[in-house]
Amino acid sequence: MAFLLLAGCATSRAPIAAGTSAPAGVDRLVGATPTVLRAEFGQPLLLRQDGPAQVWLYRSSRCAMDLILYRDPASGAPKVAMADARPLGAPLSDADCLASLSNADASAGRLAAGKF
Repeated sequence: MAFLLLAGCATSRAPIAAGTSAPAGVDRLVGATPTVLRAEFGQPLLLRQDGPAQVWLYRSSRCAMDLILYRDPASGAPKVAMADARPLGAPLSDADCLASLSNADASAGRLAAGKF
């Protein structure tokens, strides 16, 4: 019975079709591959292998974002399973955090590796 309850909690995320708008939050990154992440955000500040998971950290002067990637059973490619953004100081929406990570502000944050 518990299996049936848990099965109802699982969701599958389809890729976003071209020409449609993506959700503004970090949830839109679930299912993304390393190629997509690097194209949008560049190299992560931290990339750690933790058992079967890869942990990626991005940081700007305004926020930090943690991504957990696992290998997709069908393709074998790592894909984002969990994404979390947190402000560094003043409150900040996920959309504003992502914007700060995908522009020049992120380069400054990646250089400030010692500031966690």
